[in-house]
Amino acid sequence: MAEEDDGASMLPNDFWLDMCSHIKEGEGAKAVNLALNPERNTYYNGTHIWNAIYEENCLEIDNNDDNSEMCFEEKVLYRLLSGLHTSTTVSIAKNYFPPSKKKGRVDWQPNPQYFMERFSGHPEYISNLHFSYVVLLRALRRASSYLDSYDIRTGSADEDKDTQILFRRLLDSHVLSSCSSVFSAFDETLMFENAVEGSYSLQENFKGVFHNVSSILDCVQCQQCKLHGKMAMLGYGTALKILFMAQDDLILSRNEVVAFINTLAKMSESMREVRELSHLYFEQSDKFARELPLVDPRKEHNWKISDEIDQYEIMDA
Repeated sequence: MAEEDDGASMLPNDFWLDMCSHIKEGEGAKAVNLALNPERNTYYNGTHIWNAIYEENCLEIDNNDDNSEMCFEEKVLYRLLSGLHTSTTVSIAKNYFPPSKKKGRVDWQPNPQYFMERFSGHPEYISNLHFSYVVLLRALRRASSYLDSYDIRTGSADEDKDTQILFRRLLDSHVLSSCSSVFSAFDETLMFENAVEGSYSLQENFKGVFHNVSSILDCVQCQQCKLHGKMAMLGYGTALKILFMAQDDLILSRNEVVAFINTLAKMSESMREVRELSHLYFEQSDKFARELPLVDPRKEHNWKISDEIDQYEIMDA
């Protein structure tokens, strides 16, 4: 954007370019095959990390989940973080029990009970997962032209070709148009409407909160948890760059594109797993009810049917 004729200070063209700058690779970083390192239960207790994320700066989350005091931009960021939290918890529930020869588990097994304990009575968490997916879908649609011509270099000509085919299939206008009915759940053009004229402090505050939240992930001690957390935040940051920047000024690194596509896939998979885990929970509940032993009340309580009167009489043991 250029400055207006009246001299009012406007947002610099490159303001959002450093959205992901606080998601650092770290020392001794190396390439990781995400297919071989899926998100699953590591038994790491990250409660303190999530608390720090939600409490960071102006994100005030009370016990009643009342967001009425939040500005619109804070609500958006909170819902994105809650969507990530939900997705992470769903992945843990879906891959909860590790393989065990002793217990006859060949693969990772789900824990529907854990899933229900976390989400029963909290439909807003699932709603925030869907909201996060919509934000990512809108970014995908907005950047479709940019991504369609993105120079993919994996180091293998065959993989480059296969990746390009998959990319174009994902960006196919017919596929995206099939999702058009859900795009109205979020509109990025409504953000920062209340910014003070001649100032972009609201945008700076929003970006600052995102940077601070991203930095908190460096405190995660579980390396696998840190990997997936940072990837998702990098995917979020990339999506926000796409949504907030003019497409002519958009520049994405290879890691940003990879994280963006994988985060989109993560949210999509989590929504499918919510249905699967819900079905498993109720299926197991029904099976448990059917397998309960039928108690013979006459044996359990020493009942005796009187021959003289057609009723049950309780006999003392």
